[in-house]
Amino acid sequence: MNENLVEEVSLKIYKNYKYLITKYLEITKRGKTHFENCTFKELFKDAQERYNLYAIVVANTLKEIKTLLKDKRNDVELWKLFRLHYSKLISNRQDIYIAETFFNSITRKVFNTVGFNPEVEYVDFSDYKDVAYRAPRVFETIETEHFNTEVIKEILRYYKWTIPFEDIDRDAQRIFDTMAPLIVFQRGVLEMHKVEFLKMAFYRNRGAFIIGRIKHKRWSMPFIFPLLNDKEKGLYVDTAICNPNNVSIVFSFTRASFFAHTTKPVELIDFLIDLMPHKSLGELYDSIGYYRHGKTILYRDLYRYVNSNIDKFIIAPGIRGMVMSVFTMRNYNFVFKIIKDKFDNPKTVTREQVIQKYRDVELNDRVGRLVYAHKFEHLAFKKEHFTQELLDHLAAVASETVTITENEVIIDHVYLERRIQPLNLYLESATIAEACAAMIDYGNAIKDMAKANFFPGDLLLKNFGVTRHGRVIFYDYDEIQKITEVNFRRIPPPRNDYDEFAATPQFSIGVNDVFPEEFKNFMVPKGAIGDVFMEVHGNLFDAKYWRSIQMDIERDEMLEFFAYDEKKRFQKD
Repeated sequence: MNENLVEEVSLKIYKNYKYLITKYLEITKRGKTHFENCTFKELFKDAQERYNLYAIVVANTLKEIKTLLKDKRNDVELWKLFRLHYSKLISNRQDIYIAETFFNSITRKVFNTVGFNPEVEYVDFSDYKDVAYRAPRVFETIETEHFNTEVIKEILRYYKWTIPFEDIDRDAQRIFDTMAPLIVFQRGVLEMHKVEFLKMAFYRNRGAFIIGRIKHKRWSMPFIFPLLNDKEKGLYVDTAICNPNNVSIVFSFTRASFFAHTTKPVELIDFLIDLMPHKSLGELYDSIGYYRHGKTILYRDLYRYVNSNIDKFIIAPGIRGMVMSVFTMRNYNFVFKIIKDKFDNPKTVTREQVIQKYRDVELNDRVGRLVYAHKFEHLAFKKEHFTQELLDHLAAVASETVTITENEVIIDHVYLERRIQPLNLYLESATIAEACAAMIDYGNAIKDMAKANFFPGDLLLKNFGVTRHGRVIFYDYDEIQKITEVNFRRIPPPRNDYDEFAATPQFSIGVNDVFPEEFKNFMVPKGAIGDVFMEVHGNLFDAKYWRSIQMDIERDEMLEFFAYDEKKRFQKD
């Protein structure tokens, strides 16, 4: 009886995993068609469908297993056998680690696991594991003695888009003119022995991205060629990216994931790691849409770090939040955000609304300006890893979410976000030039979010941060709302002296009314930095600007966003 049950349940989980991956790849494959047809709104809908797919399949699997197991659902010995049999079913897959994560998602729901349960989960704290690659590889190779335009054109033609190039000779020459000086600067000559590029183009927003590397012995240079589709004239290369930092920005944790169709995600990630060695493995899986596996890797990295360092959890530096309690470790790259039991005045949002706002950010295109937050449940840490100050703080403000026992700290619900320096703290030690650049990008961040139908709500500098690449991004979502839901108004002129000097406004204010003129009071620093900000972003304080963005969105216009410096774009003829 048990043998039949083991086979039936294990096979059920495996078949549902295969369905998940088949459906995932089917949606991903449509990225190419959307790019060719300029159906960008449909691409966005597909991105949301793909994001939701995992949770739907897990929920359906749990229902089916519950029917099969009945009162044996929580039998640990049975689940050990399920894992053993499932391991045999997935042993030859090129996505074996993602298959393991799927199994863990099932067991964690079945047992309401707190921390890890190595008896029924795949638990591996190794930093990295290889897989045995099988032909064909995920990348194509061109053997060549020199970097030249003919090689570039061979790469551009490889993808066989249904849309012709507007001028492939021009684009190849522009790429060569951009990259050749950098190659000569690094190597002294254009000599090389091969070019390797991924067989699948990456799709996101309006663009297609060709990704590869040029090599000579131990030297290599990454490259990304972003392409756009002009429906009237054809395809064109928008720029050439070969600086490792700029390549990393294209794959930023503040952007939506790519549509990159492959049945060998582990090998694909290996290729990307070579291009971006400073990127974490989890973030790279996030970047190609495997969020749950990215979360699994982040989870394991966290526990490995906590248990192998003397670094303790501390209250995060900076101004304490009114809605979220934030803590971190001094040398760890992420922060932990817990919803407080009670919110400080004047905050009026509810816990459920905050959770929904984080969910809305997950599902939307973050356009390079909003941090992706991984939600974790039922984490458990040794109490000794927390400072007493933090323990006291959590007990005072988050006792409904955090349980502190004699030996453990159990956290029911927490968000992990990439750690970045708050903008207000950054400005305290920045040079004038750095401060001006950061403030200008602060304005750019607000405008980019607006075009993506996001209004931050709370525009204070402390809610924005500066990445290691100097980009300003937003990370406080408790007051975020859609631009289209906001009523942007000008402050009515005073009717008399009483109106002008009254302590409170003498006109009605609706729940969603916002007066951009008031932003100046807390957004613009005094002195030269403020003058520069006003010169570049003075329109942020005019209600007309915000209403113009609303009109663009309401006309269903898909506005353009670029994952690279717009100043580096090739000039259109």
